[in-house]
Amino acid sequence: MQPITVLRGRRSAFRLGASLVAVCAVALPGPAEAQASPQNLRPVRDVAVTYDVRVGQRPARQVPVSWQAATQRVRAEPPGLPGWILVALPEGRAQMVMDAAGMVVDLPAGDMAPFLGGVPPGTRLIRQGEATIAGQRCTDWRVTRKDGEGTVCLTTDGVVLRAEGRHKGQEGRIEALTVSYATQPDGRFSVPAGYRPLALPPALLSGLLGGG
Repeated sequence: MQPITVLRGRRSAFRLGASLVAVCAVALPGPAEAQASPQNLRPVRDVAVTYDVRVGQRPARQVPVSWQAATQRVRAEPPGLPGWILVALPEGRAQMVMDAAGMVVDLPAGDMAPFLGGVPPGTRLIRQGEATIAGQRCTDWRVTRKDGEGTVCLTTDGVVLRAEGRHKGQEGRIEALTVSYATQPDGRFSVPAGYRPLALPPALLSGLLGGG
């Protein structure tokens, strides 16, 4: 049972961190904020960011996240998982890829909904100021929606450098430690050929993802 316990903690931390990023990165402003909204709500070029992720009272985690602009795909590598997370925004799909086992698990859309590009109605963004994080300039925005609120610091080319706040009753914070603009290889954003799909019972999958 120990592997499941470890996985639950790491996956829960990543899920909230991803949600904080996604809530701010893909949330569209309402009509009142049309003139003040960010120009780019997702990265417009390839980038790799290592985030410091803090969720509640859990120990801080460093999570590498890579973005491939041409395919609108995200690769995240939370520590402690048996694999890495692949999110394909155009397909609305999220998977955990387990290289050691040569397997891939589809993740429930409900758990990854914020990261899959859904735009909740009624989201408001209000500009607050500017900052420099990990050597990059960004603009601070106050984000308010029905299930949470917080702030996000977003670069002009759509990279989240910092996000903090409350989402569905949980509090958390992410902040970029390093930012590297470089072309991301295609092979890092696809499931390798020959990997077998692994279907888990819903109850077990929910437990593994910390969804219970």
